[in-house]
Amino acid sequence: MASHSPDVMTIERAQKSFNEAVSLTGYGKYNIFVLLATGGCLMCVIIETMNMSFIIPAAQCDLHLTLSEKGILVSISFLGVITTSHFWGFMADYRGRRNILILSLITSSILSIIGSVIPWAWLFILLRYINGAFIGGASSIIYAFAGEFHDDYYRPKVISWVSAFVALGQMYIPGMAWAILSQKWEFPVDAFGITFRPWRLLIIAYALPSLIVAAMMSILPESPKFLLAKGKHDHTIKILRKMFVINTGKNSIEYPVCTVFLDEFVTEQSTEKKTNFFKLIWKQSVLLFKKEFRLKTILICYLQFGVFLSASALALWFPQILNSLSKFAQTVGNANVTLCGSIMNEEVSQTKYSKFLLAYKGNFWRSYDSRIDDGEICDDSVDTSVFLVVLLIAVAIMITYIVIGIFINKLGKKSILVGGTILTAVSGLVAQYISGFETILILCGIYLLITSMVGVVNALAVDIYPTNIRAMAIAVSLMFGRLGAMVGSNIVGVIFYSYCSYIFIFFAINHLLLVVSTLILPLKKTKI
Repeated sequence: MASHSPDVMTIERAQKSFNEAVSLTGYGKYNIFVLLATGGCLMCVIIETMNMSFIIPAAQCDLHLTLSEKGILVSISFLGVITTSHFWGFMADYRGRRNILILSLITSSILSIIGSVIPWAWLFILLRYINGAFIGGASSIIYAFAGEFHDDYYRPKVISWVSAFVALGQMYIPGMAWAILSQKWEFPVDAFGITFRPWRLLIIAYALPSLIVAAMMSILPESPKFLLAKGKHDHTIKILRKMFVINTGKNSIEYPVCTVFLDEFVTEQSTEKKTNFFKLIWKQSVLLFKKEFRLKTILICYLQFGVFLSASALALWFPQILNSLSKFAQTVGNANVTLCGSIMNEEVSQTKYSKFLLAYKGNFWRSYDSRIDDGEICDDSVDTSVFLVVLLIAVAIMITYIVIGIFINKLGKKSILVGGTILTAVSGLVAQYISGFETILILCGIYLLITSMVGVVNALAVDIYPTNIRAMAIAVSLMFGRLGAMVGSNIVGVIFYSYCSYIFIFFAINHLLLVVSTLILPLKKTKI
């Protein structure tokens, strides 16, 4: 009969808290795979919610898009995310994270592929809304899922590194558009009554990552912390042992933990099958606004709203600002260029502005042909000259995410959020009043790094809520974040052209409120 070594036989099996038990599994290959799968999931969310800016100009002739339809297409995916975030957050806390993530990714991908052969604008818009509604599931719960595979030390790092995949998605979108939209081929598909052109292939290219990431996600188990919160202790131990084996290369019997308990208390959730579904959602939602969590929930929601507002507002308009600065520099010289001077130099009439606004929202990297509205011609050609700028901005944001992940434990989440918010606010204010083409571009680029603060806010949210309401809390706060993105992208154009001198003052006030909200946010995890 085979015998075990004395060392293995004498291993002390202990009772540990979940945080200690996860820490003892080490950090290695298993965690890297979790990072790639969850980061890839977030990348897919960005691709699916932002790709219409690159599809609309090339599709406008085939789909006979009107100005209003272009405007709807720009934001319809965000609307889908906003309207379903609460539902997905509840489902993740009630039924689990993993299966919802897989369902969201696969359904979103299938809907996009179907959309690639749709001949009617109204159906295309409807599919984009439903697509946003499903990809909202991944958007709402991915941070909770990623964080629950890690201990207190690695959790904030991993969440920041997961957020770096946002920038990867922002690089993938223009990169694929650059490769595909530059082609001129086309062929009829009589079965669908369409002509298959590069923009339809581009939609498929944007959909494929979701299938790949869904396959990666299917390899992972359910969140071990969620399973433990549901009383499935044996399942949790099994996952932790597997993590230990893959990370350390040792035998599972050497894992020095026999019993795991939660580091937090959780409320009991009804297990009655006849419980009203909407009543369950209500009960779960009410927990976020109990006395113990009310202030945290309000502050986290505003932090998400404010960061998304500032980040999305300027990011959407930056290529047009760059174009205005470049034109103005040709007239007055690089050294004499000012931000508002270049904007005012456009001398956009209300009619021209309306056309520009839709053209820019539809695609900020092509020139708009005003004859489209008059029915004289339909110009769907693409100018790829600004692709490089978009890619460089995404690279800078990604590097910032990685650096934050490295130093977040040493400097602290609050310190990084306060410091980043102040730095970006000052950069924007200086850019508004200084002269010089290159200097303004650099300062605006620094301002755009506010995007990287999204990861820090989500790291805070994961830390301050217990397991049984964490996904709901993040889903609700991200719902406010997406709302901030919609508000920012819609009001900033008006402010730029009507009150340019106040644009970065508006941002600075928002950033001041973000700093105050950060400072008064309680960090201690409340036990319920």
